[in-house]
Amino acid sequence: MHPSCLPAALLAACQAQPSIAAANDASADACGDYAAELAAMATADGALRRRIDYLDPESEPQRRLASHVMLVERTNAQRLKGLMARCGWPSAAAHGARAVKDAWLVVQHADRDPVFQKQVLASVEQAASAGGDSLDQSFAYLYDRIAVMEKRPQHYGTQLSAPTRVYCALAFDRMDDRALVQERRARLGMAPLEAYRSAVLAAQRCPVAPQHPDDYHYAAPAAQGVAARADLRRK
Repeated sequence: MHPSCLPAALLAACQAQPSIAAANDASADACGDYAAELAAMATADGALRRRIDYLDPESEPQRRLASHVMLVERTNAQRLKGLMARCGWPSAAAHGARAVKDAWLVVQHADRDPVFQKQVLASVEQAASAGGDSLDQSFAYLYDRIAVMEKRPQHYGTQLSAPTRVYCALAFDRMDDRALVQERRARLGMAPLEAYRSAVLAAQRCPVAPQHPDDYHYAAPAAQGVAARADLRRK
C-alpha cells in the first residue's frame, strides 16, 4: 500500500464519526439515533481495518495505519460509553439486529479498555438471564478475548495466535476441554474449530491452511517481529 493512501483512509473514517456536538447531545433524540450512530462507528472501523495487510505488518505504511486504527477504536469506545450511559445496551427489538452487531464490533475492538469490555459482557449476560436478547456468537468472541488477555482458557475457541511468529501459522490459544468447546460452539451455531481456523486463514490471505509451520504449498512467509493475533471480528 502506498503511504499516500493512509491520510485518505483516515479522513474517510473520521468523516463517519459523530460530531463533538452530537457526542455531547443528551437529548432524547440521541437514543432514537442509536442505530445510526453505531453504523457510523462500524463504518469508521471497517474503512481502516480493510487496509490491514497481515502478511506485511511491519512496513512503515502499515505501522501508520495501525496508529490510525487505534485512534478510531478509542474514539468509538468513548462514544459507545456515552450512548450506553443514556440509552443502555442496544437490543434487537428496539434498535435492530444490525445495531447490536455494530455495538459488539466496537466493544470487541476496545482491547485497550478491558474494564469496559468486562462491564459489557456482564451486562449482556445479565440481560439474557432476565429474558433479553439471547447470548450469541458475539458474546463468545468477547468472552474468549477477555479470557486470553487474562491468561485463562477460552470457552469457545475464537482466538488464535502465531506462536512461531510466522503470520500464517496460526494456532488456537489455550482452550477449555476441546470437546466442551465444540459443544458450546454448536449451541451458538458456530462452525467447528478447524473450519473456523480455515476461514480465519482465508480472511488473512494466507496461501494455505497449514497444520504445521512447515506445511505450506508455497514458501512460508518470513518470520515477523511481533506475534500475530487473529479472529474474524478483526478482519
